[in-house]
Amino acid sequence: MLLMLLRKFYFLCFLSVISSSTAAPLPQWAKAPKVNELASLTLQESFSYAFGRSPSISQQAAQMGIGDAQIREAQSAWYPQVGLNANTGSSTQNDIGNSLNNSASYGLSLTQLVYDFGKTTNNIKQQEATSESYRYKLMATITEVAEQTASAYVQVKRYEELTRVAQENILSLTSVRDMAKLRASAGLSTSSDVLQAETRIASMRSTLQDYQAQLQTAKSQLAVLTGVQAVSYQSLPTSLTQQPVPLDNIDYSQIPTVLMAESQSQAASFGVDKAKSQYWPTVSLQGNRTRYENDNSNYWNDQLQLNMQAPLYQGGAVSSRIAQAEGVRKISTSTIEQAKLDVLQKASVAFANWNGARGREDASAQQYLSARNTRDVYKNEYKLSTRSLNDLLSVEQDVFQAEYSKIAANFDGWAAAINYASAVNNIMPLAGVALSEPNGLPELK
Repeated sequence: MLLMLLRKFYFLCFLSVISSSTAAPLPQWAKAPKVNELASLTLQESFSYAFGRSPSISQQAAQMGIGDAQIREAQSAWYPQVGLNANTGSSTQNDIGNSLNNSASYGLSLTQLVYDFGKTTNNIKQQEATSESYRYKLMATITEVAEQTASAYVQVKRYEELTRVAQENILSLTSVRDMAKLRASAGLSTSSDVLQAETRIASMRSTLQDYQAQLQTAKSQLAVLTGVQAVSYQSLPTSLTQQPVPLDNIDYSQIPTVLMAESQSQAASFGVDKAKSQYWPTVSLQGNRTRYENDNSNYWNDQLQLNMQAPLYQGGAVSSRIAQAEGVRKISTSTIEQAKLDVLQKASVAFANWNGARGREDASAQQYLSARNTRDVYKNEYKLSTRSLNDLLSVEQDVFQAEYSKIAANFDGWAAAINYASAVNNIMPLAGVALSEPNGLPELK
């Protein structure tokens, strides 16, 4: 039996060695994203790291490149179109009394657009407006990533503070337990006081473990967004709480989502004009120089003509395109109003949450001071045997709960301030991120 087990063990070891030696390395695209370690991190730095790491920002930046290429494609219609043509095979040309049997031909052709009644011009304008919408979409995406990063950063600082408070409460409860031990050893109280204090300490240690787990989760979420994990996270900038844009004075002409909707509306208007121009002719200058090869002689054929193409009837195709373009324009116009309503709703909710958090923080601060004063009085009274341990443990819980409420309200206010700044497109200036003047975009790594 032992021999069989040994053989099975050696066989499994052999298979593991073979599989490890023959395993192919992972391709570059399948490797896990890296997370680097830092000694310290600020909110401004986390923005920079998140902007360079975000796939959505990279996609929108690439989309801007596509928009520029679409503009150049539309503009190319005004440039000469040069082509090379060649044919081989039998070709017969007949006229009165003559016939030419050609075996091959080759040459150059040139077409220059002269005038098309707005087809090309409106197409260029449409592509320029569409490209602008791509830029505003990139700005909106950057703001969204900044908001996500700041929210994750706030969660890290929240659970850092809660962890600190839980540790302080454990120390305070430990001093109460030590006091109960001294009184029990002196015969001034029973050992049940010690057990009650130890039970409360165990409960708070469980709470501390929960906060530490939540802290690690928040750090992991921030690391996914930024690609870095720090030993220490610096305080949030107080400028985020100093909102220079009031709720009743939002400048919607500076909001990326509204600007994107406006650009799309302009593109739709140019699309209507482009569709209407299909009713009109297109005038172009065409030139050809062709070499013909035949059995008797070879010759060149030169052509220079002014060409006009005008649709007479297309079964209603042009009118259908115009109707479609009109529908797109109506939709895009309503999208502008929807974008403004979305901004106002998000800003209004964030502003209300912000004010509510400030009020709760002030109330919790008063409650905390009152609970601390009560705890000091109860400690002295417990030493004089005029107050029970249950009263002292209860007020310890009140102190912790008041401080917890104060911290929760404080960071709820930070979260609301971030949401408000994001809604009014002010989060990056308040966080100290510099924006370039020409396009209003931060520098991307």
